[in-house]
This record gives sequence, C-alpha cells and structure tokens, in this order.
Amino acid sequence: MTKTYSPRTRVKRALVLAHLWLGLTLGLVWAIQGLTGALLVFHREADKAALAAPLPGTLPLDTLLAAAARTQASPPESIGLYFADPGHPKVMGVSFAAPDGGKKTVLVSTSTGMVVADRLRAPTAPRGNLARWIYNLHHLLLLGENGGLLVGASGLFLLSGALSGLWIGWPRRRYWRAAFAAGNWRTRLQQLFGWHRASGLLAALALVILALSGAAMSFGKQLREFVPQIAAYRTAYKVTPGHLPEQPIGAERAVMAASEALPEGQFVAVSLPSNKSPAYQVRLRTPGEWRTWSGTSVVTVAAADGRVLDAYDASRAPLANKVLESAFAVHSGEVAGLIGRMLTILAGLSLPALYLTGVWAWLRKRRLRKRLQRPPGQRQTFRIQELFETGGVNPW
Repeated sequence: MTKTYSPRTRVKRALVLAHLWLGLTLGLVWAIQGLTGALLVFHREADKAALAAPLPGTLPLDTLLAAAARTQASPPESIGLYFADPGHPKVMGVSFAAPDGGKKTVLVSTSTGMVVADRLRAPTAPRGNLARWIYNLHHLLLLGENGGLLVGASGLFLLSGALSGLWIGWPRRRYWRAAFAAGNWRTRLQQLFGWHRASGLLAALALVILALSGAAMSFGKQLREFVPQIAAYRTAYKVTPGHLPEQPIGAERAVMAASEALPEGQFVAVSLPSNKSPAYQVRLRTPGEWRTWSGTSVVTVAAADGRVLDAYDASRAPLANKVLESAFAVHSGEVAGLIGRMLTILAGLSLPALYLTGVWAWLRKRRLRKRLQRPPGQRQTFRIQELFETGGVNPW
C-alpha cells in the first residue's frame, strides 16, 4: 500500500531535497565565499598595521602624483586616500595601468612623497597582493567579469538555501530550547544535525542579508539599467569625450572646486582626465551617506577651466540610489559599525561550518542506509542502530 502524505508534508519533503542538493552542489562555493569574506572584513586594518606610519604633514596632490609617476612607465589614472581613517596619518594610493594589462596601486606617503609600497589590483597569485587576491576570489572567483555574474547567481541560490533551511529547521512551539540543547545530542549524527540546525537558525537572517547585498553588488550594472524604469533614480553623469587641454587645471584645484560645490564633503579620491573623459571626477564622503567608509558623492570638474559640470550628493539622492549604493556597506557590515563587522565575520564563518556539518551528516546517513541493505538477518540490528543514531527522526 502506497503511503500518502499531506500537502504540507509533501512541500516540506520537496524543500528538504532541494535544500540538500543546493548544499551538496554549491555548498563548497558558499564555504569559500564565507571564509574569504570573513578574512576581508578587517583587511585594510591589517594592511595599515603592516606599513610604517608616515610623518605628519600633507603635500599637494599634484606633487604626490608627480612623485608616484616617476616610479612608473605609464601615467597615473587616479589618486585617493588608501586608508579612509581621519585619525591615521594619510597614505595616498595612486593607480596606474600595470604591464600585464591590469591595474596597480602605488602607495605614497603624504608627508614626504616617498613610495612606501605598491599593490597589484588583480594578482595572479597570493604573493602578488594577498588581500586583493582574496578579494578577487570572493567577488569574482578569479574569473573576471563572468565570475562576478556567477557569484551573483550563487548569492541568489544562497538566499534560497537560507530561507528553505530556516523553514525546515524552524522549531515547533515550546521546542526552541531543545533546538539548542547540545547536551541532549548523544550520537555523532545527532550532533552533526544539531549543530547544523542551530548554526543555520542563528545565521539565517544574516545570510539572507549577505546574499541579497552580494547579489546586488554582482548585478549592479544590470540593476542600474533596470531600476530607472520602475523608480526615481539619478543616473551617473557622463562626460563627453574630447581632447585633453595642454595644461589641465590639476588635481588640487579640481578638489578645491569640488569642495566648493559640496562644502560638507570630505575628500576620498579623484580620477584624472583623459581623452575619453576630459574631466576630473572627485569622490567625496558627505554626512548622512549610507556608505560611510569611502562615500559615493561625485563632483565632475572640467579639466580645462575648473567649471563644475555636475555635482551628485549621495546623501540627498533618491531612495533607489541609496539602496543600490549601500550594498557594499551592508555586505561588509560597516553600516552597523564595529558590531556589524564582527557579525559579518561570524555569518561568513557559519557557511563553512554549515557545509562541513551538512555534508558529514549526509555521508553518515548514507552509510547507515547502506548497512540496511545487508542480509535480512542483519537488517534489524542496523535498523535499531539507525534509529538510535538519528534519535528516531529523519533529519534529511
């Protein structure tokens, strides 16, 4: 006689199967992203600690650009704060085109103009720039732009996995204490399933937030093209291509013009003009921005005469702009300060923990089932052992 199940039970069995195979097929990718993400939360602080603190004092931006340019074969493309921490002596990062076609950042002391270090933006091996290599593994799987799309897709699958796991593992009324009672988990399988369930319940909300914000970052270009069709959105100002003037106004004067346009803004970086974009684009951080570390306000200044062509104040932008621009701040935890960053680390580490406990429990369950396929005289013994191992319930 065929056993029948209620609609709710059939839905739950389907979700259990989907949750299992999502974890088995994508769990390793999620574990790697969780671990690398946790390592990146404080990577700038670690980099700062490894550098000798420069002397106080700040040379003009154009002087720093010239000092950095003397060490490279290609012209500089931008200059900005490498550590956006007002309480730390400033180090400027000057970006250049690297010989391999990528980008590199030269770190210059603002007090002396001396080059203190350089960092490849897309190193092919960890020794080229460990933090950046981890960053590219986390955001791009070391596969370039296509890797970013794959990461975005995996984030959406992670969202499905977190929500399905939350629904499957949600304790019945008055059973919440039992869901975290590790002392009652007697066998290895009960312990593996118990820790998997408890970790998932604790991390589910954070994983949903990380998955959504990560996918928003990966699909940022597509979202910026789609959102204006359904909501108020301020599109980025585009500079008309043209020839560079023989004597551009200079980065220092461009920043002064930007500061006059947005007096409350704090300097973050400035992109230098080129024939493709003959204007300075000055990035500022204004009070009230959701992305507190580097800011997203931009003032565009004509390279020929210093006219302000456009001023974008992120703190007064439409809601759609704020939501999309906050994706990095939410994903890194900086939107909630130190506590948010610590919680992001714990959420990231939960992914390898969930993967290991889930796969281990699944393999152990499979081994018990194979034992049940032994000769009839031994089946009852192993059936009793299976019930003891699982506590009389099927976790999968």
